[in-house]
Amino acid sequence: MTKRKLIKIGLSTVILLQISMPAFAAEHVLTPIEPIGNIPIIVPYMKYTARASTNLIIDSRGNATVTASIDGYKGITDKVSISAELQQYKNGRWTKVTSFSDSDNSHRIRIYETAKVSKGYKYRVVTKVTAIHNGDKETKTITSSEQKY
Repeated sequence: MTKRKLIKIGLSTVILLQISMPAFAAEHVLTPIEPIGNIPIIVPYMKYTARASTNLIIDSRGNATVTASIDGYKGITDKVSISAELQQYKNGRWTKVTSFSDSDNSHRIRIYETAKVSKGYKYRVVTKVTAIHNGDKETKTITSSEQKY
């Protein structure tokens, strides 16, 4: 083969690869990965929930502030709901102190509630969030970090 033919074949190959690679990549969706420390973990993809969170803050007077939120995808998620339970660790097990819930025919909702807690115990919030699209429901349960009061 001549040098000129080799150059043409090489350039043709490069052009074809540049055209085909983006099309191939567009069809592949990578599984979301979140690092914990230096260890990557695979996080399941949710169809109607973009983000969900819960948090607990206890001030020096024993006022526990519970926050929770769910963000669905605008234009996809029809309805969202939150059910948050404030729990106390007592006698070797978690028991319910109080609970809060709300729902909305929207793609997002937030709750911000307070409750009085007793000194000398650990507390956490276990929150169940639900997102709905055309009657198809997906649910996720998330737990806040523990707070000692």
